[in-house]
Amino acid sequence: MKPIECAVEIAAPSGTVWRVVTDIEHAAEHIPAITSIEMLDGPRAGKGMRWRETRIMFGRAATETMEIAEWKPPLSHASGGMYVATATNHGTFYRSEVRVEPSGAGSRLAFTFEAQALTLFARMMSGLMMPLMKGAVVKALNADLEALKAHCERIAKDEREEHDR
Repeated sequence: MKPIECAVEIAAPSGTVWRVVTDIEHAAEHIPAITSIEMLDGPRAGKGMRWRETRIMFGRAATETMEIAEWKPPLSHASGGMYVATATNHGTFYRSEVRVEPSGAGSRLAFTFEAQALTLFARMMSGLMMPLMKGAVVKALNADLEALKAHCERIAKDEREEHDR
């Protein structure tokens, strides 16, 4: 499967966006498709962090054990950062890259998702199902991005109001 990339512009500083997208433990509080997050043993942030995520996909609950495989935090409050989360399930390797970059007065948040079939059965199913699933994956990624955008912009607004007081 070719990588799928979706992005959104957010009216919030990149530091705020980075803080939100790396707070995996609380992701279910602001991404409606995620129904639960269970943190697993290991680091609580950064490379090696592991969690079990349950979300609604294609109308059904799907649970994946995810791990941060790459972690490049911002070098400064005004710079960008990225991380890569991976999972393997039902003979398929999943890779999700999350990038936060400064953009104008705000930020750009981008997700890149790709799936690689590892087993013969997964390759056969991928060949049959992926053309049908691609639109649903794009829709799900965009819904997550919009939910994150709304949450980040609320936080940025609250922080501006607090600063103005």
